[in-house]
Amino acid sequence: MKIFAGLLLAALILFSGYNCVVPDGKMRIITEENPPYNFTDERGNISGQSTEIIHLLVSQVGSDASIEMMAWSRGYDIVRNQPNTMIYSTGRIPFREEMFKWVGPIGFADEWFYAKRGSDIRISSLDDAKKVKSIAVYRDDSNQLFLIEKGFTNLDVSENDLQCIRKLMEGKVDLWLGPSQGFPFLAYQAGINPAEIEPVSYVRRSEWYIAFNRETPDTTIETWQKALDEMKKPDTPDTLSVYEEIITSYALPRYAADSIAREVVIQLVEKTAGAIAADAAGTIRKINAGESPYRDKDRPDLYVYVFDKYVTEAANADNPAVVGRNLKGVPDMAGKLFRDNIVEGALKNGTGWEDYVFTMPGKIGLFYKSVYYKLVTGSDGKQYVVCVGRYLDKQE
Repeated sequence: MKIFAGLLLAALILFSGYNCVVPDGKMRIITEENPPYNFTDERGNISGQSTEIIHLLVSQVGSDASIEMMAWSRGYDIVRNQPNTMIYSTGRIPFREEMFKWVGPIGFADEWFYAKRGSDIRISSLDDAKKVKSIAVYRDDSNQLFLIEKGFTNLDVSENDLQCIRKLMEGKVDLWLGPSQGFPFLAYQAGINPAEIEPVSYVRRSEWYIAFNRETPDTTIETWQKALDEMKKPDTPDTLSVYEEIITSYALPRYAADSIAREVVIQLVEKTAGAIAADAAGTIRKINAGESPYRDKDRPDLYVYVFDKYVTEAANADNPAVVGRNLKGVPDMAGKLFRDNIVEGALKNGTGWEDYVFTMPGKIGLFYKSVYYKLVTGSDGKQYVVCVGRYLDKQE
């Protein structure tokens, strides 16, 4: 287990970037935004349950590879036509069987028909679903292909699940076929309250695989499959395998082994707010440069970030690449609009705490986190919300 943990850290460091240029001979790994399996976190890193497994497999097989995030239909087309490519998380269904070579399974998703709440649509079988006017599906997704195989002709095809959800809420379609695990995140990302949509019928369980281009040598497939099979073996009968640890770590958030004291977080927020009030431009520049005390060199999880009143990131000592990005309506992995809540709470009450779930640097899975925030008027006359977070331990 310790060996795997070390390899995971090495893989995370090596493959934390994306949109890479791929030299000749490298394996090009492609994925899409599909939380909690694969998604881009706040630091701009490709993360998620399936991604953690891919990182470990890459380190085990010694592959020279890059990893990229892109629209599913584009990535799907690339892997069908270009050697030295693979795509995950891919549903393995009969229609696709001869298009790719396969390694897996690396996970699963439960697929449901969803309807707009109050629609009174009742579905007890696939034949019932064939009678509705239209069903939203995601282009080239396994759900679209599954329904085509089952003889459905009433499909409304979109470029992603967000478009499907919006069409459902606008009354343009009657149903949407989508994954239960990622549903809250997708709904919030589409600007929809999940409570406005209801599941009406379970359809199937999808098993996720890595799909390789057909020209990939069989020896490569065997090597990857063997590494995955080894990952699924526990060290002892009483312990979880590395694979099981990754799967369960994204099923439920976890607590941190240790936590920064609340007083330390509050003091850093107060100090930063005072500095912004005295010199907004200079302080924001120092925060984005990661200077002390705005980023603690001994505790990488202790850092300052700042929003304006529109929920746009004005400064971030941990990841200045997100500065200027408007994050209004972007939820955490549990579907909570915590950033919106932070700014709203600051404008209303001045200070407060907001809980959410987030990834932790160098760790797998999701963790409980809490942020202390404070509203301050900068020397430039603008309003800022200063934030410092802390991961929670079991005693809280």
